[in-house]
Order: sequence, then C-alpha cells, then structure tokens
Amino acid sequence: MNNERPKILIVDDDRRYLESLELLLSAHYEVITDSDSLNTLGIAMSQHPYLILLDLNMENIDGYQVIRELKQNLETADIPVIVVTGSHETEDETHCLRSGAVDYITKPYNPEIVKARVHAHVELKRQKELLKTLSYQDGLTGIANRRYFDDTLIREHRRCRRAGLPLSTLMIDIDFFKRYNDIYGHLTGDDCLKLVARTMLAQLNRSGDLLARYGGEEFVCAKQIAEKLRSAVLDQQIPHEAGIDGLITISIGAVACLPTEGIDTRKLLMLADSCLYRAKVSGRNRVEAAACSQASSDQAVGNV
Repeated sequence: MNNERPKILIVDDDRRYLESLELLLSAHYEVITDSDSLNTLGIAMSQHPYLILLDLNMENIDGYQVIRELKQNLETADIPVIVVTGSHETEDETHCLRSGAVDYITKPYNPEIVKARVHAHVELKRQKELLKTLSYQDGLTGIANRRYFDDTLIREHRRCRRAGLPLSTLMIDIDFFKRYNDIYGHLTGDDCLKLVARTMLAQLNRSGDLLARYGGEEFVCAKQIAEKLRSAVLDQQIPHEAGIDGLITISIGAVACLPTEGIDTRKLLMLADSCLYRAKVSGRNRVEAAACSQASSDQAVGNV
C-alpha cells in the first residue's frame, strides 16, 4: 500500500450536503464530488475511489440504480458504497443493504458518526486490498502469480476490446532450468529464479509492460520489450554449466493482436506458447514474435 490519501467519491444533488461532506472529509481523504448520478459509474471506473458516499433520492438516476450499476460492473463491484439519505424508512435501508451498500446513514447526519463510519470502511477496504495483494503474489519471487496474471489478462482483454487497443503477451522460459536444478540444487535454483525475476522486473517502466498496451507499432514494441528482458538476464552472467555458453538465458514467445480479431485470452496464451516453442527449438536464448494472424497460421501448419 502507498502513502497516498484514500480517494472518496461523494455523489449528491443537494449542494449543501455535497459541500458539507467534502469539508468534513477532505482533511484526511482525497475527495471527488459530483451532483449528477448519471456520472457515478464513469467516475468510479476512471478514478477508482476507495469508497463512495451516495445519496438515495436524486433526479436522474436514483441511488438504487446506481448501486446496481456499480455492482454489476467488474471494475467497480468491489468499491464499498455508503448511502447517505434523508429517508428514515426501514424498507429503504433494507433494500440498499441487500442491493450491495455496506452502510446507511440518515440526514441530517452526525459529523462524528460519518467520520467514524467512513474511517471504518476505508480501513476494511485497506485490509481487503492487502489480502488481495498477498493472494496475487508469488511466494518465492515476490512478483505476480498465475492467478493475478489470468485475472489481469481477462480484464485487459475486455478493456482493449472496448477501446480498440492492441494487446501483447509474452511467454518466458528459463532455458535448461531443470538441468540447473539437477546440477546446483533446488535452493540455488530458487535463488536463480528470484534473481531472474528481479532482473526482468527492473526493466519494466510501466505497470502494463509485461502485459502490454501499445499504439500503432504494437508488434514492434512487444518484440523490443522481449529483447530487453532477454538481454538483461544474459547480462547478469549467471553461471550454468549446462546452459548456452555456460550461462543462464531465457527464451521468449511474444504475440500482439487486436482483441477485436476474435482472439480470446486462452487463444492468446496458446499463440504466445507456440512462439515460445519456436524460440526453444530454434536454439533458445532468443525471441520469437508474431502478430496473431501470423501465429495462428504457424500453429495451424504445426498441427497438420
């Protein structure tokens, strides 16, 4: 977790409450406000707030509909929502909680109660994020694990498909690593894995570099990133008597595509794996890269 102030979104078409809540919470949180409930989902998707304070009775879309939209969207479903409303009806509170809201505060509110409940839900969110981070982390190397990779690939595939953006995937393998473990032992092998992981991680300047989003030259960029990773590992000069030139090396298969081409995530991984296979049978310590159409054709030929 970083030290930035948690971001909170407040949505209320009553300016008095909107401004008073902003004043109340801005000392400890980064506060975003909006008076139009039509904007809530869009703001939540772009700003990723820790918490949303939502009025129930608004002109354009009522709070019930906003909660449903937030909970039905994969990008916003985990954002906790506190309803702040003038309704004291038990039915409204029950409906909101059953719809997915985490709390219900009635107007006029007690400022200390609001601060206490916001603090409690922000801290709960922090703990959930921490547990989520740990569940997504590989215990040995400290980098993301397969579960995180799979979830991110699905999410990025959907995002790129909506936006018409390219998506690139690299499949990486340490050459002759089984032999390395046989020669040096699994503890030394673990140390090697950690060093290779750190080396590659240090080459990435953006969070999306390994599972990358690029502009018009997506194929070239994917290959350049892969070559950068391959060279960085080679530069470490890690001894491996059964390796290529006595060193640890990596082989990489890289595939780039537009998700609109009908390539789902499973197919994308299969194509990247096919490129990796070509890199290994071609001598290892190299990159084999292709656009999806080329990789599909190569795979089809290989399966004949």
